[in-house]
Amino acid sequence: MKKFINWLKSSSSDFALFIILLILANIVGHNAFARFDLTGPKSYSLSKASKTIVKNLEEPLSVRVFFDDNLPSPYNSVAQYVKDILSEYKGAANKKFNVTYMDMSKEDNIQMAREYGLSQIQIQEVKNNEVGFKQGYMGLVIAYGDNIDTLDKLTSTDGFEYKFTSKVSKMINTSDTLAGLKAGDTVNLTLYLSSPLKTMRIANADQTESLVKAAFDSVNEKNMNRLAYKVVDPQSQEAEAVIEKYGLQGITYMGDDGQQQTAAIGLVLEYGDNFRVLPLQIQQSFFGYMVGGLETLSDDISSGLQSLLSKVTEIGYITGHNELDHLDENYSANFDRLISGMYTLVDLDLSKENIPSSMTSIIINGPQYDYSEEELYKIDQFIMRGGNVMFFIDSMNQDGTAQYYGSQSYVPNESNLDKLLNKYGLVRGKNYVMDKNCYVNSSQQYGKLSLYWAPILQKEELAKKNIITSNLGYVIMLQNGSLDVSAARENKDIKTTVLAKSSPESWTVEKDIVLNPMMVFPPQDQSSFKSYDLAVMLEGKFTSAFDKAVEISQYDEEGNKIELPEGQLETSNHIASSILPGKIFVVGSSAITTRQVIDEGGSNPIAMLLLNVVDYMNGNEDLCKMRTKGLSVNTLKIGSNAAAQIVKYFNQFGLVVILIIVALLVMRVRSRRRKAINKRYNPNDTRTIEKKSEEKSKNSEK
Repeated sequence: MKKFINWLKSSSSDFALFIILLILANIVGHNAFARFDLTGPKSYSLSKASKTIVKNLEEPLSVRVFFDDNLPSPYNSVAQYVKDILSEYKGAANKKFNVTYMDMSKEDNIQMAREYGLSQIQIQEVKNNEVGFKQGYMGLVIAYGDNIDTLDKLTSTDGFEYKFTSKVSKMINTSDTLAGLKAGDTVNLTLYLSSPLKTMRIANADQTESLVKAAFDSVNEKNMNRLAYKVVDPQSQEAEAVIEKYGLQGITYMGDDGQQQTAAIGLVLEYGDNFRVLPLQIQQSFFGYMVGGLETLSDDISSGLQSLLSKVTEIGYITGHNELDHLDENYSANFDRLISGMYTLVDLDLSKENIPSSMTSIIINGPQYDYSEEELYKIDQFIMRGGNVMFFIDSMNQDGTAQYYGSQSYVPNESNLDKLLNKYGLVRGKNYVMDKNCYVNSSQQYGKLSLYWAPILQKEELAKKNIITSNLGYVIMLQNGSLDVSAARENKDIKTTVLAKSSPESWTVEKDIVLNPMMVFPPQDQSSFKSYDLAVMLEGKFTSAFDKAVEISQYDEEGNKIELPEGQLETSNHIASSILPGKIFVVGSSAITTRQVIDEGGSNPIAMLLLNVVDYMNGNEDLCKMRTKGLSVNTLKIGSNAAAQIVKYFNQFGLVVILIIVALLVMRVRSRRRKAINKRYNPNDTRTIEKKSEEKSKNSEK
């Protein structure tokens, strides 16, 4: 023992002790490790909302990961990211959270993935200087209680936490609601299909009933068999009624009696007074007419069920002034779908009804007609009570009379909503903001055309410290008017944030506006260029735009105005200034809520911006962080095509040139160092003397 202690004290034991220390450190690190997320958007950390959901699970939540092994780049990084984030969920969750990684080399697991409805994706792989393709699974199966759902085709890390947390939240709400249904109470799925459509030349129309029934059976089995299904064959008059009630697709045809008839097709999911219309309708293709939406029926029914039963927040959508229709596919239907997972838009006609006290937010989207004093007062007092309003107000309206060379012209939008906005400290510009940094459209006939009215806002033009825009790399706006918030900035009770502004190479156009890329040119005077505010957020306590109360009419349940008897006591609950802080979001364009810039999947930056705004206005700030986590939205800013070419050639050849220059400099330094050493320590070296003498003789001969 004494020899061992002496050996430990001696230097001969240092190496052995060092090896033992490394082994112990690895054991400790394997069982108790710490992670540090140094990324800007905290891409590898969970938000508070995600931690809260998995920490308070009441039923077992099981996650099965179906990812193929040895995926090529960049898909292998997605697989690792998903694994890392699920480890974070596991660490934050209670004992009811479980993750299983399926071995996809086994045929049983592949068959299981197919049964769950996961799809293989085609992956391009470069191997041995050859390009090939392989099929692989990249999806999750999530089971909560008896409810099963999937996250499929996870080919990108963007927004994974948001997708996963939202999916789990909806599953929990759906499961709790289904479990709480009374005996005999069901969620109803109804297929409206007029029988004449089956005899027309519409592909797969005769298979629609069987395909919908098969999808229904699959979804019903996964949801405690609490769904009911029926098929309705509406005749002409009945078809018109269901078309009006649910907004289904109507088809007009000539009947056998020579009279014009109406047929209907649609799939409606109903529970109580609420319903969801699923995407099933007749579409026209190159080969003729066909019933579209049959391929994704199971997913659509599951998503519709979750949306229907989730505890969504109602947002008032003001109507009656030719606002954009949020159910019309040609206008803001994509915006409606975009927020439908967490929110539902409820139409409000302020000329006949008040804003319900249960609502905390309303949207005013593209009004073209003026509001009455009573309607303006209702909006004003809603804000005074701490309500939140999102204004999408166009600075210009289409001129219904004038056209130039086939292009529509525009005139200023003189909306009387300015009475409210001006009082709150904001002034709308009656103009269009044009920007040199804009979307460029490529045309075979005209080449590249700059759409100056569709500015591309880089990260520098977005609010860096605001949760709505901090993680966005760029945003494409459309037909925006300028905003002036200088008065709001002077108000100490209001926090003013410019969320988005144009680049310094912007200018405004106020008259003779024609949005034709062949007719819009940047000004020659450089002093005309400046940056303009495009989207702003005002928060705090506001002063009412009205000095006294405006009489509010009362209506019965049928919308009829109630006439008050004479001698009625006059009362007033006019609020002169905010009693609770509110939020006002203003953007000088309603076009950003249309399908022109919002894709159906809601994955582009402007969709993320609008979703973040809606979440922020409704107190769901954590979702803003979740949604924009990822690297693809953080883009490199290139100011011009010339700069882009410089960056391109630098990446291709610049690093090689720099490496060669550095190598030559190192060789030069080493050569001088050798000469200095030789001169100091070996000055009589014959090789050096002979070389110098040869050089001198050559110089003398010259």
